[in-house]
Amino acid sequence: MKTKFAILFFCLALLLPGCSALSPNLEKEPVENKSHLLVGHSLEVENTDSRFILVDDNSALAADGLYYVSWGMGDPTPYENSDGDTADLYDASLYLLLGESKDAASAQKNVATWLNAAKENYEVLEEQEAVYNGQAYTVLTYHCASENNPYDRGISAFAATGGISLCVEVTCLEDFPEDLDKILANFLEHCSYISK
Repeated sequence: MKTKFAILFFCLALLLPGCSALSPNLEKEPVENKSHLLVGHSLEVENTDSRFILVDDNSALAADGLYYVSWGMGDPTPYENSDGDTADLYDASLYLLLGESKDAASAQKNVATWLNAAKENYEVLEEQEAVYNGQAYTVLTYHCASENNPYDRGISAFAATGGISLCVEVTCLEDFPEDLDKILANFLEHCSYISK
């Protein structure tokens, strides 16, 4: 059941970027005012880019061992999705999905599921391996192929270590001038796994 929920949740995150601002658990304080953000029990994020504003910190999934956090960069504009829901659309968005499992096999399975979902929903341009802050990641660079997705392109990193699975995605509008590789690298270089 947890796997089905994770697949559904991640697919929604892939298909509806920018809509996470509809969550009732919005943080009012920007991440730049916090030195660190603890995600679940196993990941600490140090925000070194003050342009990222915390949009959603969803602890409601904690019972299933899933945690979801998103940040926005730039001035938000209202965006109406195909369902008629309105959300804030940022110049760029960063999404983090963390799974905490009882064993390494479950974490690996989560990552494989999330990676396959990304490959099915995006037009993948490149797949490579990279290491950030000592952790190996599979990194996909892609165009957002869905007409329901307001973002033009993105980059995602996937990793599993012990019972922890992680997906970090950065997507942006067509005219966003910055290098998504550098944004992702900076973010992941400031993520630390906490030993249990």
